[in-house]
Amino acid sequence: MEVNDILYLLADSTRMRILKILKKGEKNVSKIVEALKLSQPTVSHHLRRLEEAGLVLKRQYKRWVFYQVNKSLLKKFIKSFGLELDL
Repeated sequence: MEVNDILYLLADSTRMRILKILKKGEKNVSKIVEALKLSQPTVSHHLRRLEEAGLVLKRQYKRWVFYQVNKSLLKKFIKSFGLELDL
């Protein structure tokens, strides 16, 4: 994915809110839905877009899906701009 595509994804306030939630640690979809007060399909759509970009990682355990920030990719992306971010 190109830098412009990632910047486009990060420009969305819902996706940034998701990343802030996941910064605190791995969460399942229902916890993210609860925190954002949005519908499950809406949250799943944003999570899918973040996952496609490699910004979040998902893990399935039985019927639950858990997401976490892909810290290594996000740090690498941010460092490419000469910036630092505490994740």
